[in-house]
Amino acid sequence: MLNQQFSKMEVIEMAKDIEKRGLNFYRAQADKTDNKEIRELFLRLAGDEKDHFQRFENIGESIKENSDNQEDHVYNEEVSTYLNALVEFAVFPGDELIDKDFDSMEEVLKLAIQAEKDSILLYTEMLDNHSGDTVKIIKKLIDEEKQHLLDLVKLDASL
Repeated sequence: MLNQQFSKMEVIEMAKDIEKRGLNFYRAQADKTDNKEIRELFLRLAGDEKDHFQRFENIGESIKENSDNQEDHVYNEEVSTYLNALVEFAVFPGDELIDKDFDSMEEVLKLAIQAEKDSILLYTEMLDNHSGDTVKIIKKLIDEEKQHLLDLVKLDASL
């Protein structure tokens, strides 16, 4: 699927964008439900996504500080547009679905479960073409997204 090799900074930028989209999605859905259990889960997931974003921000800063500027192309407008498109169509929904009024909580959970699965698949695909620190970063993210998936599946089963 992903034959493209991504630099450490590209992986970090994609991860940050995915986490930001997840944060926005979960916050919006928490605000829309009156169900206390669902609201608490969405707020916890939003908090996790915010924490993930900050950790990836910190990792990115560390990479930049220790870099010889070979990875500056990640800030190139063309590369950034490509990465944003990849993330937008591959994982969490954009603003148009964040603001949507869904017909049911099952529909919201189905979308969230699929987004978590897609993020796991995306990061797993990236593992095949990387080594070293980048693999460690991706594996940690996969583990955290798997926990989100489990939490969402458990909630969905309880409804």
